[in-house]
Amino acid sequence: SEIDLANPAAENIDPVGLFNPTQRTYAELVDRVKKCKLQLARPIVLERVIRFSSSPQLAHIERNIFELEPRPSEGRGEPSKLDSADNIRIVSAPNARAEARFVARQILELVREKNYRYRDIAVIASDIDSYQHYIRSYFDGYNIPFFIDKRRPLNQHPVVQFICSALQAVTGGFSHGDIFAYLKTDLVPIQRYDIDLLENYCLAFGITANDWLQRKQWSFAGQDDEDFDEQRINKIRLQAISSVLELRDRLCPVDKSTKTLSAEEFTQAIFNFLDDLKVKQTIGSWIEEANKNEDSAAANEHQQFYNKLVDIFDELVEVFVGRTMTAADFFAIINSAFSQMTLAFIPPTLDQVLVGSIERSRHPDLKAVFLVGATQRQFPVPLTLDSILTDDDRIAAESVDFQLAPASSQTLAERQYFTYIAFTRPSEFLCVTYPSVDDKGSAVPRFQFIANLESLFENLHEESITGEQIDLEKVHSETELADLLCTRLGKDAFVSEVDDNSRLEGLLDDICSDEQLTELGSNVLSAINYDNCARLAGDVVGELFGRQIQTSATRLSTFAACPYRYFARYILELVEREEFKFEPLDLGLFYHKVLDALLKRLNEQTKDFTTIEKGELLKILNEQIEKVIQASSFISNFRRHSPHNAYIIHSAADILEDCVLAIGQMVRAGNFRPSFSEVSFGQLRHSEPFASLKDKLREEPRETLGKYELALGDSRVLSLDGKIDRLDIADVDNKRVVIVFDYKRRDMSFSWSKFYYGLDMQLPLYMLAVRNSAGSKTKDVVGAFYMPVEVSPQRATLDEISKKTDTFNYKAKGMFNGRFAQQIDGKASKDSKFYNFYVTKDGQPYGLYHNRGVLKPVDFEQVLKFTARKILQLAEEILSGEISVRPYRLSGQSPCSYCEYNSVCRFDWQINDYNPLISLGKAEVLEKMDVVDG
Repeated sequence: SEIDLANPAAENIDPVGLFNPTQRTYAELVDRVKKCKLQLARPIVLERVIRFSSSPQLAHIERNIFELEPRPSEGRGEPSKLDSADNIRIVSAPNARAEARFVARQILELVREKNYRYRDIAVIASDIDSYQHYIRSYFDGYNIPFFIDKRRPLNQHPVVQFICSALQAVTGGFSHGDIFAYLKTDLVPIQRYDIDLLENYCLAFGITANDWLQRKQWSFAGQDDEDFDEQRINKIRLQAISSVLELRDRLCPVDKSTKTLSAEEFTQAIFNFLDDLKVKQTIGSWIEEANKNEDSAAANEHQQFYNKLVDIFDELVEVFVGRTMTAADFFAIINSAFSQMTLAFIPPTLDQVLVGSIERSRHPDLKAVFLVGATQRQFPVPLTLDSILTDDDRIAAESVDFQLAPASSQTLAERQYFTYIAFTRPSEFLCVTYPSVDDKGSAVPRFQFIANLESLFENLHEESITGEQIDLEKVHSETELADLLCTRLGKDAFVSEVDDNSRLEGLLDDICSDEQLTELGSNVLSAINYDNCARLAGDVVGELFGRQIQTSATRLSTFAACPYRYFARYILELVEREEFKFEPLDLGLFYHKVLDALLKRLNEQTKDFTTIEKGELLKILNEQIEKVIQASSFISNFRRHSPHNAYIIHSAADILEDCVLAIGQMVRAGNFRPSFSEVSFGQLRHSEPFASLKDKLREEPRETLGKYELALGDSRVLSLDGKIDRLDIADVDNKRVVIVFDYKRRDMSFSWSKFYYGLDMQLPLYMLAVRNSAGSKTKDVVGAFYMPVEVSPQRATLDEISKKTDTFNYKAKGMFNGRFAQQIDGKASKDSKFYNFYVTKDGQPYGLYHNRGVLKPVDFEQVLKFTARKILQLAEEILSGEISVRPYRLSGQSPCSYCEYNSVCRFDWQINDYNPLISLGKAEVLEKMDVVDG
């Protein structure tokens, strides 16, 4: 009840006296009220929400969104569905990016055609982190002012990273990651280029915490190393680490690592550290620069951050007054504080679109709302039910006043509440969008209440914007115009009308000739004409190659695999930075080095694999292993670095023991004897893979075959070079003949397809080098084989193991002249135990001819002739300046899967073409070679 006191004089009421209990008793007060003329106002009940007065459709949603069936309308007993839903839209987009573009276009239409203000519009995202980069991109492109209402974690600020990485280094032992995280915050007065130099040095030589703390100069590279200037490295190192070392001496000195200190002392040490590096002045310069660039958000962020940083340390001192702890304990506390603190931002202007999540965003009076990302799992807030505890566990904990995270039932209830907020936020227009697939291309179900929404209206149906094309007349910005032209005029565009295509081409010509739009036109032209093709101008080709061209089997195979990969590796000489680890390449080089040293040692002692005892052979092998380790500073340092590294070297030594014993068995099976190792031909270059070990393993004097040259057109000479791992020699019919062995880390078969296409010509090229090199002492080469150093253990049951007493896993695979099969393996019966050939019943080695490496004498000579022609063909293509990005594709494989230049070539299967190759067997290759000769 209310007393009408609008006119107290007319009612003869003394308001003050009436309601002053100190002047009257309760009985007098009641009597006085009865005598007054009272007007009791009836309570006002709002039958409908006034906010939806201009939009009955949204009011209908507000009343019925959670009803299984719509409520009956007045005067009717049946559920009512509104006929019109003109100001409500449900849109299915192909992906989140298309959603953001659609929303941006709709906002511009609302502002330009319906006189909306930007502040009347909001975009509410279920997962703001997934959508904000799309929204920033499109809204900036369409010149839509917007504000993303999202708190930013404090631990993402560079100063926090700076403090935490420095403290982690001080308290955690100066690890590589902590040191360079500290240096890369750009708060240390060192140029980024110098930091990169220092990091490359540390990675190459495995710098540890002890190395950072030692006072003597670093000298891991040595004076002859051309890659690093150690004088400069040490200067950068001293400049980088000096402030951190001072901080360590204040917090936890070496002689007193468990030193305790008060919160005041800890805070003082941190701020002295910041003052030494002038961090406060740096933050001030960031704020000034942001204000100069009119970036109020960045200026606000830096200003808020410094204030919060001071507050955190003030609270630390206040809370822990009178207590002492170690620096590590204080660091754990402030690190936790940093992780929980966030920065809030105020919208810089009033008239802008508000972008935020449902539970976070400030929601003023809005006329239009776009709900994006309305999927079943993410909308209205992401639902995660991956907890270890069940709902019953949470209820039991809550019954004893132990609060945990809310149960799933409460979470689902909150989701329904947030759904109500989302659907009822606008007063005039509502648009619900969702992506049909996620970032991985998987189908995404839409939010379940969208079906409820459709059931409330007769004509409300989901719209799909997949494949939607923008009309030229409705283009809103230069960005959109560029997108339209690129989409319609690109190579993969589908244009239904030729006239439309020619009209757009004419428009593009006009844009290019316009002074204000010429940059836009240039960008569009470069985009639609982009083919990712690499080319070399004629004059550049002439400068790159002289009269004498040097190449190798590896180089030729690289070019055949992908011309651009050859260009990047051997012309540009792009290399990955070195790291202090024993990679497969390095382990293979270690094997080669030891096997070479072993054979040379046996030759010096005039000993042979067929006569030497097993124990003596292994003794000599272990001696050579230790010599190779001691001779290589990299390997010796690597072994000393950690027990794990020592185990890698020890395992490699065990593998070599098994391999050497296997070589002995193979040698005793035939007449060929290992005679030479590491035999070179041509002029070796350090750019070859076998010469790229981290410390440039010493190149000892080796056997050489001299030059191997082929004549090219225009009086040019092709000089081939390489290094053969092992040559085995035998006397056959009073003539010295040789077979070539190439060690491979793992088991490797000779591929006839790769040989035919020039992808693998190593074995036949080596045979040609032995036969045709100027200094070769032997002219007859009869075969070449790949031999594995490491073999995988075979699977077998216990019974099978007891039966397989004569297994051999080191079978050599390659090609050879079948005329010399008896000299290679005189004990072969049926399938050779040591080589890839099969002996028939009549004693011929040509059994299973198409599946084995043996060749008839005619075919053997044909293979060598074809190899010489293929070498010349590839060389001519290299000299023509061919560097196209065209990797081969053979049996579903391509070199792109293991190419280190992917980021450089940017091969795109939608733009670039593979070089498709047909898989061929031995018989098909031999047949094709006959056709070429014919």
